Amino acid sequence: MKSLKPQTHNIKGRTAAGATIMIASRLITRCIDFAALIVLARLLSPEDFGLVAIAMSVIMIVEAIMELPLGYALVALQTRTKSHYDTVFTLQLLRGSGLAVILLISAWPLSQLYSDHRLIWLICALSIAPASRGLSSPRIIEFSIAFEFWPNLIMEVTGKLTALALSVGSAWLTRSYWSLAIGTIAAPVTMFVVSYIYAPFLPAISLRKWRDFAGYVGWNTFGQTIRALVWQMDSLMLGRFVNRFELGGFSMAANLAALPGQIFVDQMMNPLLVAFSSVREDTRRLTTAYQKSGISIVALGLPIMIGMSTNAEPILRLAFGEKWLAAAPILRWLCWAIIPSFFTAPFAALAISLERPRLITRLVASEFLVRLPLMFFGILYYGIAGAVAARLVTGFAIAGYAMLSVRELIGLRVRDQLLGAWRPMTSVAIMAATIAPLEISPGDVSGYYQLILRLAIIVGVGAAAYASSMFLLWRLVGRPDGLESHIARLLAVGVRRVRRV
Repeated sequence: MKSLKPQTHNIKGRTAAGATIMIASRLITRCIDFAALIVLARLLSPEDFGLVAIAMSVIMIVEAIMELPLGYALVALQTRTKSHYDTVFTLQLLRGSGLAVILLISAWPLSQLYSDHRLIWLICALSIAPASRGLSSPRIIEFSIAFEFWPNLIMEVTGKLTALALSVGSAWLTRSYWSLAIGTIAAPVTMFVVSYIYAPFLPAISLRKWRDFAGYVGWNTFGQTIRALVWQMDSLMLGRFVNRFELGGFSMAANLAALPGQIFVDQMMNPLLVAFSSVREDTRRLTTAYQKSGISIVALGLPIMIGMSTNAEPILRLAFGEKWLAAAPILRWLCWAIIPSFFTAPFAALAISLERPRLITRLVASEFLVRLPLMFFGILYYGIAGAVAARLVTGFAIAGYAMLSVRELIGLRVRDQLLGAWRPMTSVAIMAATIAPLEISPGDVSGYYQLILRLAIIVGVGAAAYASSMFLLWRLVGRPDGLESHIARLLAVGVRRVRRV
């Protein structure tokens, strides 16, 4: 099988284009998710979301234990053969089988632990989702290696639209928590089918190339397990100490706060990994690429998080209704807990491209050791407020440690990592000051359409203040190459096309 490898002379433009498509893909799919969430939140209760949050936490932890990051390993390989793809498929098949068995065995004990028999069938059914997610065609990674990201976009959008139709239809008819489970299962099953349409593959059961993946599998499996425990421990602990209504509110706030990162960070991993791998022999170019990508992520994510934090109450009231307003203070502070991660978002791609996956494991293990005691005692004594505080402290501490790890890898100083994003930070401060007088206080707006208008004004004014500040600062410092220059080029191309018409 022919290995597809992009030419390095056009790597910057193709990386930017690939990242744009992947971000667009995640933006579209998250919009679909958000639309489904709006409908489901109005049809179902916070208790329903709390119950499914417990089941999904268990699923995600077991899935992480069995996680095999073989796609990233394939990208990092210099040469890929049919045997490599057969090995990947076989490993994923073994993973899916083991995952299903573990979840089936653990369903009943977990239902006893949380005193809720509904968890038995819920966990068993939800195990279909991670099993099917891992069995997609391994050849689909060839498109990413060749900087062709449209198939990934179509796969994700198709899966999400299927999930939207089935979950909303089920909720409308039954008003049952099973609607959430149906949507969770439908998306990966659909993507599994579509992957073989785009990348046909007839696998052979083989582990011939196991050694080529051993380094990634061993350390990354451990790292993924710790990471899943870190991110799911709050739901599992809260499930024991608070009621399902409060847990549902926390779960909703956590999902909303995570959306910008899922849109702007997760989908950039493949393009960044390919880009970093192509220049890893040149430390200066690699350092420049890392810093520019980090600044771009901060520039995209920071204003959204600040805007969401300052307008948490009207956002929840508008999107989900009055019954979710108790989650507003949780959402406000969870947004701040996620912001530090934007400054070190490209770290995982950097470590993998330099064949240093152990550094990722070291980072997530450190996060686990910091967060576990904070989360335990915080929830034990303060409930949800303690869980939020634990996330805040851990977020800032681990971002600092990640910056030290980046310095270890490529010599980029911590000060440069922080101050490199001074334009986005300055611009978001200007944005926050601009929209502060427009803040909607509880009781200010009674009508639904009036709330839409007020929130739209805040978003429009904030976006205008941020964008104008960014481009003004960019011009004042001599128009350096970066996100602003890429946007300026896209706008120029668009203007030229309009003029031709």
